[in-house]
Amino acid sequence: MKLLTFTLFVLLFRQSIAQSTGGARLVLSLSGGAHFSRHPGKNVVESFTYTSTLTGAAASSTQTFFGSLGGDFPRIGYMGDIMNVEVTSRHHAINGGIGLYPDIGSNTAGYLKSGYRWVLPFHRNKFQLKAGADVYLVLGSGMELGRIDNKNTTLELLGFTAGPQWTETYSSRNGSYTNTYNADHLSVLYRRNGLLVAPKVALSTNLKRLVLGLEAGWMLQLSQGCVLLLQQQDGGDNRHTIGKIHEPRNGSMSGPYAALSIGLINRSHHLFGK
Repeated sequence: MKLLTFTLFVLLFRQSIAQSTGGARLVLSLSGGAHFSRHPGKNVVESFTYTSTLTGAAASSTQTFFGSLGGDFPRIGYMGDIMNVEVTSRHHAINGGIGLYPDIGSNTAGYLKSGYRWVLPFHRNKFQLKAGADVYLVLGSGMELGRIDNKNTTLELLGFTAGPQWTETYSSRNGSYTNTYNADHLSVLYRRNGLLVAPKVALSTNLKRLVLGLEAGWMLQLSQGCVLLLQQQDGGDNRHTIGKIHEPRNGSMSGPYAALSIGLINRSHHLFGK
């Protein structure tokens, strides 16, 4: 699905360039707004038993893991483009960008977006009314439910095994080599991803090279994926995922939203060359 979204954006981008013989403009912008989720999703609570075997020990112990995110997904959350690129040619515009999407607490998801607008210019093109839709690929952050001690210990949990060490092989022009890492703990992480389409209406105005915009629309969730990640860490920046478990869908990302944007414009009759 990621490849399909990217391919669609590239095709629209090339089509806009092909139609730019009558003049085109490029706008680089950022935005900030609010998303009002109708069913944002509930707090995630996980509980399961696991066995722990200390290195050199003859017997294992059975313990219970209990973890929680400590809150529901926000009903009202900020979202906005860190960077958005829009190319307009005559009555058509395409855009693509990256941005931030709210998760629980201080955690923030990211998104990739691309879309199309039909453009109606008026008052000598000082104002533009736009109608279209964007596709969002929301990539949730890995939110930690809890940790299990993995130092000098072998863990058996949820059908997976986490040993006290793991190895990784790297390749370079000089050959390949292997590093061994000592596990400190195992993190149980939760991640929620989504694919959305957002019909939108936008109004923008030009102040010389400055572009100010206002847009509103409705986020429609097409699909959602929730997973548990079992990830070893060595106490530093090194991580190793030993397993992934798919969880039931949690709420919905659908709902209205509105945003303000500010950007810079570049006009050219041959914006991308002849």
